[in-house]
Amino acid sequence: MPDVVIVGAGQAGLAASACLARQGIDHVVLEKSGIGASWRNQRWDSFCLVTPNWTVRLPGQIYDGPEPDGFMSGGAFVEFLERYAARHTVPLQQPVEATRASPTDGGWRLETSTGPIDARAVIIATSNYQRPFIPPIADALGPGIISLSAADYRSAAQLPPGRALVVGSAQSGGQIVEDLLIDGREVLLSVSRAGRAPRRYRGRDAIEWQDLIGFLDRPAAALDDPRKRFGGEPHMTGRDGGHTVSLQNFHAQGVRLLGRVAGVDNTALHLVSDLHENMRAADRFSAEFCNDVDSYIAQHDLVAPPDEGETEHAPIASLDRYAEPQRLDLAAEGVSAVVWATGFRFNYSWIDADVFDTFGYSVTRRGETAAPGLYFLGLNYLHSRKSGIIYGVGDDAEHVAERIRDFLDRTAS
Repeated sequence: MPDVVIVGAGQAGLAASACLARQGIDHVVLEKSGIGASWRNQRWDSFCLVTPNWTVRLPGQIYDGPEPDGFMSGGAFVEFLERYAARHTVPLQQPVEATRASPTDGGWRLETSTGPIDARAVIIATSNYQRPFIPPIADALGPGIISLSAADYRSAAQLPPGRALVVGSAQSGGQIVEDLLIDGREVLLSVSRAGRAPRRYRGRDAIEWQDLIGFLDRPAAALDDPRKRFGGEPHMTGRDGGHTVSLQNFHAQGVRLLGRVAGVDNTALHLVSDLHENMRAADRFSAEFCNDVDSYIAQHDLVAPPDEGETEHAPIASLDRYAEPQRLDLAAEGVSAVVWATGFRFNYSWIDADVFDTFGYSVTRRGETAAPGLYFLGLNYLHSRKSGIIYGVGDDAEHVAERIRDFLDRTAS
């Protein structure tokens, strides 16, 4: 019987394995569909990381290539994880799916696709992004229009000829719109309430500024709405070396911007007239970020180049007269495909423990739950903002491994 079972072989599960190995703790890692499965199976062909390569740092291995300020492709990151697993001799068992986790007198029992496994402790490292979410209203879409999630989108080539509608303007939606534009497609975009940030500002990448000003260290308690722990990320991209993404620039490139989709009736969309409101919210997010950076520069007496402005991303005065239809006929618009960039859902109903809040999200103290021997890793705001990204998961994994070492020592028979 292993001391610990880790469920999931993404960056969180592999980092946990490396840290447990350092502690001399016997463990196994269960993975149902391959190392880095979400990066491998739920990203489009041109996908690149949004965080710079210098943020790729796991316990015992950091990015040491020639482009620390570049953005590796999704495929390159999967290869990084595979090399990491090999280098650290991760005790991987695959394909194995965990279907139930229940406490026992001696620890935990996991029911799996290959039979039960008993362990003294369990680490759940399956991330927030478990199942792509397509809203139920999509079921009413007519059969003549292709409908797929952002996780199933690979490239414009898989879509039939015609215009494409992308629903959702957070990171995935924005990047898919750009992918379609590069292919020469005409695109409509249903805008959600997602922020945006400049790719670079006053001489540094946005992620570097977020790190310096402490944004990445903010706890969930700093959020004005707990649902933001698992909400859409501000639109930004690492494609072609990274650049700013904005709704204004999409508008300039011919994208037809729409409000949120409230309903579907065959080929008819019912829309909310909130486009202007959502665009203003995105601009406020960018302005607040820039103000925070300006304040940090002033407070620390840093030398930084001046703000050069964002000419192509500035608010568009003419948009105030931009028509916001409440109903749109997709067939009449020549739309042949809808890509639902409407996020993911998590599901921990298979875990028999009273450690979840009203949203079904795990309640932990930096990964450690109130249920003895049950831990989580890789979730947004597990400890801070960076807990859910590659940059922060290693520190959390080291902490959890130390807590498990203490737990095992305290409960040794």
